[in-house]
Amino acid sequence: MRRLHVLAACAALVATPSTVRAQISEIAKLFSNLSGVGGFWVYAGFLPHSSVLTGGGPSSPKQSGMQGPGLVFTFEAGTAGTDSGARRLRAATHTTAPGWAFHFAVAYSQVTGFRSQSRSFDLRGSIRELPRLAWFAQWRPERRLSPYFGLHMGLVELRSVAIYDSSGAYFPVGGSTWEVGVAMGLATNFAAGSEGFNLFVEPGYTLRNVVSLDWGGGAKTIPARFPRSLRFTGWEIAAGIQFRVPRPASGRP
Repeated sequence: MRRLHVLAACAALVATPSTVRAQISEIAKLFSNLSGVGGFWVYAGFLPHSSVLTGGGPSSPKQSGMQGPGLVFTFEAGTAGTDSGARRLRAATHTTAPGWAFHFAVAYSQVTGFRSQSRSFDLRGSIRELPRLAWFAQWRPERRLSPYFGLHMGLVELRSVAIYDSSGAYFPVGGSTWEVGVAMGLATNFAAGSEGFNLFVEPGYTLRNVVSLDWGGGAKTIPARFPRSLRFTGWEIAAGIQFRVPRPASGRP
């Protein structure tokens, strides 16, 4: 029976249109370049200061405090130059390390901790980034300390966001938007070549503004004091660990 299932899967793949097979091939090629898998924790705040949201609640307003976990997959996108001063050599090819390494990353995170500045209602929930796509360049990637910088964009979605007014009425809120941002970071490598891991710290700034909210729960009349949009633009700093995925030697420098 198992053989029949395998034969059926192979037959379905052969029967798949060429464009779909080409897309599957490209996905397989992308994952063949997987170079690292890691996790991180992000802490964020609002800048410029938000007139609607706060990180501490009405009793102790502050413009920071959002935080949450994330997961990142990194793919090799190429190298350039030569780091002639690197102390380590690639064991497989006995060539010096590259001066620059370029990467493409796919990340997921969920951040919470924001509240309403108004005392007339309570707002809470989280925002989800799925996916966040990033491109970055890393200088001297084979050295113990390696700085990098990059750009990112992605889709942001409100998750479990709700407003509770003073009477106890419940107003679920939904919405999504695109985000774009920049980041600079520093990685500490505990690795040789393609094996090992690194620790990183990455400050950044992200633009994200949900310009229109979806009111669920059958709500027909929304009180005027409730926000019509939510702006989460601000600074953030992420810290985490990334494990390198060993790759077979290609014989190329």
